[in-house]
Amino acid sequence: MKYDEKIIAAPQTAGEHIREEDTFVVLGGSEGGYQLVMIADGTADPDRKADSFDEYLVGPELEQLGKTAPFGLVIRIKIKDEVAVALSKTSGITKNDLEAVAEKKIGDILNLISGVSHEHTRDQIEIKISIDAVKSGITFEKIEAFIGKTILEQFPFIESAAVRIYTDSEAVKIGLETAKKIYKKRDERSLSLHDEEAEKFYGCKICQISSPAHVCIITPDRPSVCGTINWFEAGASVLANPDGPVFEIEKDELLDKAGGEYAGVNRAAFLESGGENERILLYSLIENPHTTGSVFDIIAFYIPEQNGIGLIDRQMRTPSVNCLTFEEMAAFTGYGQQISGFSGVGEMYLLSDKFMQKEGGFENVVWISESLKNKLIQKIKSAGSTKYEKLFKQIQKIPTEKDVGNLKELEKCQNQKKPLT
Repeated sequence: MKYDEKIIAAPQTAGEHIREEDTFVVLGGSEGGYQLVMIADGTADPDRKADSFDEYLVGPELEQLGKTAPFGLVIRIKIKDEVAVALSKTSGITKNDLEAVAEKKIGDILNLISGVSHEHTRDQIEIKISIDAVKSGITFEKIEAFIGKTILEQFPFIESAAVRIYTDSEAVKIGLETAKKIYKKRDERSLSLHDEEAEKFYGCKICQISSPAHVCIITPDRPSVCGTINWFEAGASVLANPDGPVFEIEKDELLDKAGGEYAGVNRAAFLESGGENERILLYSLIENPHTTGSVFDIIAFYIPEQNGIGLIDRQMRTPSVNCLTFEEMAAFTGYGQQISGFSGVGEMYLLSDKFMQKEGGFENVVWISESLKNKLIQKIKSAGSTKYEKLFKQIQKIPTEKDVGNLKELEKCQNQKKPLT
């Protein structure tokens, strides 16, 4: 599909790898970045007051940037009136639940553009733009117009969309704080219901553009693997866009309570993966674990020497206790492969009682990356609830790369750990 004479966009460019020597600029990443979709509701809230912006860009244009730059991307959308009315009649689901669903698609939209590579979600995004793309005339103005046009094509429930890009460091800093507050509200909402209380689950195929065999099972206790779509948001997506990438899954018979195996989930996984995956245990790391798509920031992995679980996040660049880096494990964990002992997980799933329940959950997490440990501790503290008191104490005791550097050192720390069942 040719957008104009300067931007070439096509599905075959998805997953394009831009080498360091071919990169003009890296947006976000270590410089700080975020992406956010918000419903425009006309209220006094300055972030949501209208589905329009006075200007498309706050900060320097693309060709004026150095090798790295802070980056913010905000899209204000207006939901069609008939969809908003339909959602208002449902129990527990609101039109604001559609925000995360549209937000998840931003990466796919940007990856359609030749010379642009988008990775990760929320406030972890990293976008690379190639030297050739800039030479060919690509600008933020053209990118902004392409995003606005394409998101309307992707989501028929959106009536209008306004896009603004931020490259000014102070503006990105302010926007990032707003984004984090919204992410927090979404996460808190996702924990208000549990799997046994839900009548149905949902499936998501957004990642299938790069991971054809992957289908994400979204339940109250297990949000999407990428960590961006919870059960409420998936339900809103189905109601607003029944022919879209998110679909209903009937739970059917519970085959394994500890492992979280449902007949309906198995049926959906087999059908939507093209027969690649016959069984999915939602709460197991070893037995038919949930598959992982192309976008994820945390990997749970089995450590056979300790018969325990390790957790690593993308922020850790050095090798984990099993001598593998996040990127090395991601190479065989992602893209729809079902590998026993490895599974990408969303951050909020770590706070669920169902987290790897089959193998003992957090009681049997024997190693965690320092960055993830600190993030979870801060999240529990900010929750201000005694609900996670036991989990908080468990996390504090788990060693990180600062405590142990290899499996022999880990063994000395873990001789009192409860064995896996």
